[in-house]
Amino acid sequence: MKRLIVSMVGLLGLMASAAPVLSPQSIIVNPVPTDLDVQTWLDRDPSGLGNATYFFGDKIRIYTRVNQNAYVYLFNINADGQIDLILPNAFNQNNYLRAGETRVFPEPGARYDFTIGGPAGIDQVLAVASRMPLSLAQVADIKSGQMRVQGASNLARALSIVVTPLPDRDWVSDVVRYNVQPRWASNPEPPVLVAPRPPIFFITPIPGYGVLWEDREDTEYRVAYRGGDVEQIFSYYHRDLLSKGWVKVNFKSKGGKKNLAYEAEYRRGGDKLEVSVSPRGGEMIVKLEWGK
Repeated sequence: MKRLIVSMVGLLGLMASAAPVLSPQSIIVNPVPTDLDVQTWLDRDPSGLGNATYFFGDKIRIYTRVNQNAYVYLFNINADGQIDLILPNAFNQNNYLRAGETRVFPEPGARYDFTIGGPAGIDQVLAVASRMPLSLAQVADIKSGQMRVQGASNLARALSIVVTPLPDRDWVSDVVRYNVQPRWASNPEPPVLVAPRPPIFFITPIPGYGVLWEDREDTEYRVAYRGGDVEQIFSYYHRDLLSKGWVKVNFKSKGGKKNLAYEAEYRRGGDKLEVSVSPRGGEMIVKLEWGK
């Protein structure tokens, strides 16, 4: 993807009490529930499920939307840790979106485009939305067009410092992942070199809930929330699975009122998905395990 860096300034003066959290995938997460929401998706993945595949040389379009007025910052993180600043960029410095507004990059008629390059692997687009403008001075040298940090973990740590002065509920993040693979000139349909992940990989955390950590593997997804109601959390994932064609075939509850836990089994064709929601200390743990 082409390297695009543009200018942006911001002033922050308020102090926050909740420190940002880094997920196991080195994605910055706000641990405090907020009604601000940002969504990110790709032209080959309009539902934002994370199942798109792009080949070397392909063009890509990136979409984002907010539910409230906010400043949005978009970063592309290559499989090797190379970081590109998508928004703001040298051709479009307007990163303020109004509630319900959807923007696409490159925008129609833009003088630039994004071209997929190597290496092969899982790339991701990180979106950070804030009610106030952020200063990226420690993240990118806007004038020279160079990122000051590289690698997902370094970017997440730098952004954690940037958002720390904000009030607790004034920022939120989102991420969408996509496969990048080489194109084989001898084959009209390039072979898929990496098996697509099962559907549970693409389930996202509950908007507004404080996420303590996430763990995504090929056949298992786990997320820990800062407390919450078992029934409400289970209902969120139940509705999400139904919308994807899964059917609940078994359900049971365990424990008493203070340690109530839910377990369920879903089927879709020959696939099986086991879901559990259970308290652990002050956390609420959700686990989804895919199998045959």
